[in-house]
Amino acid sequence: MICKLDIISGFLGAGKTTFVNKLLRRYIDSGLKPVCIVNEFGQTGLDAQIIEASGFSAIELEGGCICCTLKDDIATAIMQVIDIFSPTNIVFEPSGIFIFDNFFDILKSQELLGRCEIGSVITVVDSVNFSFAKALYGSFIYNQIKNSPAIVLSKLEKPEHQNVDELICDIKNINPDVYVTSKVWEEWDSADFDALLNRGAPTEEHHAHHHSHLHSVTVNPTESFTKEKLDSLIEDCKSGKFGEICRAKGILDVDGERILLNIAMKDVTITPFRGTNPQTLTFIGETVNEEEIAKFTL
Repeated sequence: MICKLDIISGFLGAGKTTFVNKLLRRYIDSGLKPVCIVNEFGQTGLDAQIIEASGFSAIELEGGCICCTLKDDIATAIMQVIDIFSPTNIVFEPSGIFIFDNFFDILKSQELLGRCEIGSVITVVDSVNFSFAKALYGSFIYNQIKNSPAIVLSKLEKPEHQNVDELICDIKNINPDVYVTSKVWEEWDSADFDALLNRGAPTEEHHAHHHSHLHSVTVNPTESFTKEKLDSLIEDCKSGKFGEICRAKGILDVDGERILLNIAMKDVTITPFRGTNPQTLTFIGETVNEEEIAKFTL
């Protein structure tokens, strides 16, 4: 049996991990056997931890670029997942600065031929931060949208999301043929997933490869947070005290409760976290002030 490999791309903080969890649940409810591979930017396994805390199997590829330093690693990881888990589907969540470039060549290795093929390629687009992110990090966003047959709009439940018709128009200007779904995720049914997953794989295009100038730092706070300290952390991220931060995420203990913190540009989401993982915080940005972050968190 040939395993299907889905690619779920999207810029930093777009909501890829949340969508991946929903897709994994959809596959399991349909009687399939999915496994997730996560390639995160920087030295953190947070997204894999979130997926595992939701009850799914996740394999982590830390740091590096899957088209360069991790090119052999992703092929090996896919083979190992197939050999160990015998999945029907592999859901691959690349880092937020993923560039398609020569990624499809990875799946043409002799070891993978006849064992794995592209299933669906979907990009998650942040309806709150799209215009801001496109202005600052357009190369990643353009590449992901251009190479995806299907787009999922995220954060439509937030009142501050951009006008949907204008957002779809912007997306169609990049990729006129792309399928865009603009329904709040909590309202999705089987037909919505089927319509999305039946879009297939894109036509392979190769582009000149370029690397990000983004940096990351991960810290593991030793003391729990108060609500006041959490508010200060969020404000310092948004104000520039910690550098030009475009993404911060972490698992924290706040006043006796375990939370998952997600900061994407100016958008902040705090949700309960069920896992028992130790506290961790990752900051990603054009510049990252490690000294100020350490002073505040450690």
